[in-house]
Amino acid sequence: MTVQDFIFELPLYTRERVSGNTILEGLDYGNHIDGYNPIKGVDSTFCVEAGIDTRYNGTKGIVEVRLKCQRYMNYMFVMIHYNIEQDYIEKVGQYPSIADIHIAKVRKYKTVLGAPYIKDFTRAIGLAANGIGTGSFVYLRRIFEHLIEEISIDAIKNGEIDKEQYIAGSIEQKIILLSEHLPDVLTENKSLYAVLSAGIHSLSEETCLSYFPIVKTVVELILDEMEFEKSLAIKKKSAKEQLGRIVGEVRTSIKKSRDN
Repeated sequence: MTVQDFIFELPLYTRERVSGNTILEGLDYGNHIDGYNPIKGVDSTFCVEAGIDTRYNGTKGIVEVRLKCQRYMNYMFVMIHYNIEQDYIEKVGQYPSIADIHIAKVRKYKTVLGAPYIKDFTRAIGLAANGIGTGSFVYLRRIFEHLIEEISIDAIKNGEIDKEQYIAGSIEQKIILLSEHLPDVLTENKSLYAVLSAGIHSLSEETCLSYFPIVKTVVELILDEMEFEKSLAIKKKSAKEQLGRIVGEVRTSIKKSRDN
């Protein structure tokens, strides 16, 4: 895990190994970390103004790490508990919180998801940030199901898939039926639903929390692709309409020239 993921993705109280990664080194004074500034709503770079230096902080303890946004000078504070001898590091406090960071970022998906499911997304993030992994998976699964159902409406309406067959199918079967209509990233990661269901029914809170960052990323990739396709469709429609208008004006101009 990178120091960037540790600061901007990992929920509180989720332990990571010290060995085999660069988290401790990345939290040393003067280092720069790319991340999202939720106060300003932009991607930025943060400089570590107060970090962890084991020469002075020792091999274990609780340290406040202070990071300063290099674009807007806002501060982020992270309380970190680490123990090199027992090979772990974890965040035990953070401001702005992980929920603040991610809730600010997911608002951009409102046009794709709609207000009710944006609320589900923010609930999932808030629960994970507070150490509730299973509950966060419940809301992510609802979003996943919603995306598939939304896409199925037009496919059924246009006669491209059989309604009865769709209704009777499992989620995996529905994805296969809708494969030509779904974002590529969704069909390539259809196992996501099985992971979410396992999280709800059988995985521990700790396991769900450890899986949450990557699961959320896959959901975001699906939404990114849908948002892009929606934006592309709008641009194509606008370009077609404007080109049609231009062609009409050109034809009118040519006709007038000939008449004269």
